[in-house]
Amino acid sequence: MRRFLTGIFILGLLTACDDGEIIVTSFDFEDSTLQFCDGPDRNVIYAINNDDVFESISLEYSNSQFQTDANGNIIPPSQEIISFPLTGSNRIIYRIYNSEVSSGNNTYFCSVVPPSEPRVIEEWLSGTGATVFIITGFTDETANADPDSDDLTNIEEGWILGGPYQDSDEDGIPDYLDRDDDGDNVPTDLELLNSANDPVNEAGLRDTDEDGIPNYLDDDDDNDGVLTRYEVSEDDLDNPVAFTTAEGISNYLNDQQTQEIIHDEYIRHDINRNYGYRIDIDNLKFVKQDGSGESIQFENYNFGTLRSSSVPFSQCPSQDPDCEPTEEEI
Repeated sequence: MRRFLTGIFILGLLTACDDGEIIVTSFDFEDSTLQFCDGPDRNVIYAINNDDVFESISLEYSNSQFQTDANGNIIPPSQEIISFPLTGSNRIIYRIYNSEVSSGNNTYFCSVVPPSEPRVIEEWLSGTGATVFIITGFTDETANADPDSDDLTNIEEGWILGGPYQDSDEDGIPDYLDRDDDGDNVPTDLELLNSANDPVNEAGLRDTDEDGIPNYLDDDDDNDGVLTRYEVSEDDLDNPVAFTTAEGISNYLNDQQTQEIIHDEYIRHDINRNYGYRIDIDNLKFVKQDGSGESIQFENYNFGTLRSSSVPFSQCPSQDPDCEPTEEEI
């Protein structure tokens, strides 16, 4: 199970230089938001602070460390932890400028030739011997999150930290990640809607056949003996309510209509999730780039957390042998 991330981490600040004299007291980035850009020859994760001083801190690393998609976004890796040394093309740079650095200005950090303004007036560069650790994981593994966007929170769908997870239709996809919790080809969010003013159960959830089981967990919503998924046309799975033969009521909600369409089609279960990358650096040493030899050593430096929203997450129910996950599957 992946290590889960729940928030932005405060940067650790241990300050000491190699000759015992404290040179710098802090690199103040504890409230910063890390950003990412995909450059022509390197990737850069960086933060900008324009509050009391115009400064930035950036991690530059070779493109081979992560893959990016066509839009330049990081593709979440399969590993829980990625590590690499700071040496050569992998380095951390702290800079102070003469004027404000525009937030989100990828051109400065990822262009081959950075713009002339703002001008760097002080620079500290990481030395050798440090190791970068990037801990990867989802940031939507919390009680009130809704990664499958079905209008039910994780906790309402049987989620508990670390599992085991509720899987009502036993399709291998836990309910909190399942667009169709009961596997009847009608998405959960649609089965929660009640514009028809159907009966509800004790929990106030739509329960068309009044059997106490809410529609979104009931594989036969109208209790007519025909499974809901066989009362939804395989020719229009994206619009299950449209299969109507009489009275303007969808067949799967009409107990007087028992026409059965046997098929092996399943709706897509792909969702978008939120992802994070927490970056820690061991034995980080900065050297001031003015020839003075001044340095600062961090036993452990918490660089921060980079967040990615709406990352494609492909899923296949175990009952669907024809389903093929996309390349973005994590």
